[in-house]
Amino acid sequence: MISQNRRKYSSATGRVAEVRFVRAALRLGFQVAKGSRKDDVQLHIDYWLSYGEDGLWGVDVKGNNLPEEIWCEFKNVAGDPGWMYGKADIIAFDMPEEGGFSVVSREELKNFCEDNVQDVIVPNKKSAYKKKYSRKDRDDVITRLRLLDIRRLDSYRVWEYCKEY
Repeated sequence: MISQNRRKYSSATGRVAEVRFVRAALRLGFQVAKGSRKDDVQLHIDYWLSYGEDGLWGVDVKGNNLPEEIWCEFKNVAGDPGWMYGKADIIAFDMPEEGGFSVVSREELKNFCEDNVQDVIVPNKKSAYKKKYSRKDRDDVITRLRLLDIRRLDSYRVWEYCKEY
């Protein structure tokens, strides 16, 4: 069970990541609209981006990442399909070490995980690099990647933080 302190910390860091993301996307010229609660829960979309008349893209913003610990979700805590199987077009990992967001195609990341993560459940998170892991008393299935893995994806880009206010 997640502690109240951990829930507060995750919520606070998630909000910071989302504010940073909006500023970075606006700096790049995107129009940004916050997704609805339904978009977030059912589609795994935090924001909708558009660029003039050139389409609409859903983005799932992931905060609280480390270069050696990027968690990707096959199944969520309820055992339902995880965010890798959501409807977001783009996953944006808040990565201060990169000076911004490590942005990738959700579909390309999902395919990478399906092709490169061993289909074996390991007993602890230290062993979860490119292997599946399920946390105690949860129905989730997650894996751990590294920033170096994400950088290999063709869609990988860094959207720098906006430093002007």
